[in-house]
Amino acid sequence: MFRLAHVTDPHFHGFDGLTLGALAGKRAIGLVNLAVNRRRHHKTELLAALGEDLRAEAPDHLALTGDLSNLSLDGEWRAALRWLEQQGAASATATVIPGNHDAYVAEVVRAGTFEKLFGRFQTGDVDGVANGAGGNGAGGGDGREHYPFVRLRGPLALIGVNSCVATGALGAWGEVGSEQLARLEALLGHPEVARRIRVVLIHHPPVMHKGGEARNLKDRDALAAVLARAGADIVLHGHDHRDERADLAGPGGRRIPIIGAGSASYAGGPENRARYNIYELDETGRITLVTRAHDEATDRFKEVRREDLRSPLPSAGEG
Repeated sequence: MFRLAHVTDPHFHGFDGLTLGALAGKRAIGLVNLAVNRRRHHKTELLAALGEDLRAEAPDHLALTGDLSNLSLDGEWRAALRWLEQQGAASATATVIPGNHDAYVAEVVRAGTFEKLFGRFQTGDVDGVANGAGGNGAGGGDGREHYPFVRLRGPLALIGVNSCVATGALGAWGEVGSEQLARLEALLGHPEVARRIRVVLIHHPPVMHKGGEARNLKDRDALAAVLARAGADIVLHGHDHRDERADLAGPGGRRIPIIGAGSASYAGGPENRARYNIYELDETGRITLVTRAHDEATDRFKEVRREDLRSPLPSAGEG
């Protein structure tokens, strides 16, 4: 059995090296929100408890789908890197993509700062489509020229998509873009990818669940069309800070589960409190979703949901 952990929206805090000049524009608005709102709702101690539980569960691979930061500050990202190191997450055993808070301001996106720091968790294993940041994060573009990338791990092909753009003062919307969508379609059909369980990682939900256009994926219909033509086995996302479930149609009408996980650091009530998912995949093709959430009374994480997402594939001669 291969076990994939999905953690999202941890929103690490960190102000190391912060200068007043870095707090202009949208960051100034975000800093007020962080001081008044986010620091009360996203707790570092919950991330520590989650890390302890994650080490005990010992999954084979960790997928982290964005919003590692609040304001796209180096200090926040370095706190995330320290947390990954505490989990023993090496470049081969963890995959990281950005969220909208990791593309908070345009200059950070243009500089490729996120890719420079997390590029070793984005190295691609399939040539000819996109190769991932590879640790260089050269920058100079819209931040998405290295995406999508694919990483082959056990029975999985993990496909990292970047839906995040610098949106201005109040926006939290995302967009994959036509060029990245074309690369994604080609990648999903690549022989080394298509013969595996294809897990698409994206920050924004491909289906609108919460809020209006100002916080959702603008080209979600175009992404759905790519998935309908090329197929995927499961899509994992974050962004909405709560458990979410939908389906999109794949080739031949086969359903593609779209699974959103709650925030890893949220200090709310039991239904949305800090949580993460583990996907258990066995040799028959069965995918089991296990959700582990923080229990405030015991200050520990526990299993709160177990669901069969995909039944075993038919054996030879069963039609």
